[in-house]
Amino acid sequence: MTISENQVWSDLPISPGNVLEEEIESRDMTQKELARRMGRPPQVVNEIIKAKKSITPETALELEKVLGLPAQLWVNLESVYRMTKARNEERERLQQEASALSRFPVKEMTKQGWIPAFRQPEDKVRALLEFLGVASLREPWAQTAAAFRITGSGNYSPDSLGVWLKKGEIDARETLTEDYDEVRFQAAISEIRALTTDPPEIFLPRMTELCSAAGVAFVLTKELPKSGANGAARWLGPRKGLIQLSLKWKWADVFWFTFFHEAGHILLHGNRSFVDVSEIGPTVTPEEGEANRFAADFLVNPRDWDGFIQERDWTEPSVCQFAKNAGIHPGIVAGRLQHEKLVPYSRLTALKDRFAWIDEE
Repeated sequence: MTISENQVWSDLPISPGNVLEEEIESRDMTQKELARRMGRPPQVVNEIIKAKKSITPETALELEKVLGLPAQLWVNLESVYRMTKARNEERERLQQEASALSRFPVKEMTKQGWIPAFRQPEDKVRALLEFLGVASLREPWAQTAAAFRITGSGNYSPDSLGVWLKKGEIDARETLTEDYDEVRFQAAISEIRALTTDPPEIFLPRMTELCSAAGVAFVLTKELPKSGANGAARWLGPRKGLIQLSLKWKWADVFWFTFFHEAGHILLHGNRSFVDVSEIGPTVTPEEGEANRFAADFLVNPRDWDGFIQERDWTEPSVCQFAKNAGIHPGIVAGRLQHEKLVPYSRLTALKDRFAWIDEE
């Protein structure tokens, strides 16, 4: 038998023992004779041939001396055999895990280019595992989402939410380099507040730049079926923050309130993480209440708001003038009036903008 170090093996796991057996037979050598020349018990050679025992580097060196074939060849044969066998076993495990695919928004992830398109279920499972950075879908990986403070009782899937959160983490790590600086972040959100009157093509890149320079990644991640989240505030490490938003409700005033709500979590609540899957509004947890109050007061000075409410002039011209004086978009004022039930949702809606993903416009 002729053996080359460059021999390429198929997915069929061919053990080096098979190769060894054919080699000694071609030389009219018995297992017992080979063992004698190697200075090993015959049982050792027999177990190698039956793939019950691996060829170690020491054994490979002995085979090199006796058979004249490079030790590296035997080591490579053993490595290829073990890896091929492991990959075949993995393929079987992936096929078994394919039943879990229905829990995940694989179709939407493929559509958005988050994972490649595959036809075979095991390939889809492998792509999903690589995206999530886990070895098995059977493990409670989605408990990552449970580690966050979930607000509201929206209809969401922990697996879909976990995928959405993971995408935010992936995007954030690609761009975030600076460590968190509280003073710089406070200055950043002050400048961002003035951007509420600008269109998305102006404010989005500037928001990203300002936040990143303060050690907080800002990412906008398209919502998935049942991902449920308006936004999330979390930490990628002791000195790296992340604010992740979706366009779940499309309304610009909800977008801005959610951003400053999450910014409030970053500033007020240390290295804890929060996911908001509820509509913007009062919540029962103290932290959520604090973040809501921070967002409301940061967008509109509370004394100015109280004065505006007392006047009870909530016509479009009055709202626009108040917003102009406050330096924010009038839709934010209109949305707050609606949310506080001071005006019905049928009023002032013309002042409110709606955002949409480019592929949905």
